[in-house]
This record gives sequence, structure tokens and C-alpha cells, in this order.
Amino acid sequence: MAFHQAWLQIEATTVAAPYATLVATARAEAGAQMSLAWQQHPIDTDSGMNLGTPYPRDRSNAARATCIEVMRRHL
Repeated sequence: MAFHQAWLQIEATTVAAPYATLVATARAEAGAQMSLAWQQHPIDTDSGMNLGTPYPRDRSNAARATCIEVMRRHL
């Protein structure tokens, strides 16, 4: 991701900021979810591996939609 951020800053400056926002948002959401996962008891069965309910990604999805919109306009 860092490579692509740097590349966009050089080649497509209008896309660089929305992409950086997407990366930061995804990292923040995933980081919180990973921290929570580390606090859980270890899984000891195959069935325990199923997530069941997906983690919320509302902010990441919104940032991705914005980034894609800017990318499409940049083309």
C-alpha cells in the first residue's frame, strides 16, 4: 500500500489523497478488529474458525467508493 501511495503522489496527485484516506481508514478499522480478536480465547475447533458475522466496514466502504469515484474521473 505504501508503494501505491507514493506512486499515486507522483503520477496521479488528485487520486493520492482519497487513496491515503482509504488506506488510513482501512487500517484503523482492521487494527481495532485485530486488537479485539487478540483479546478472545484461542479457537480450538474447526467450527470456531467461521466468523459468522462479518466485521463492520462502513467507513472503509465509503472511503473506497470515494476513491474509486475520483480514480474514474482521473482516467
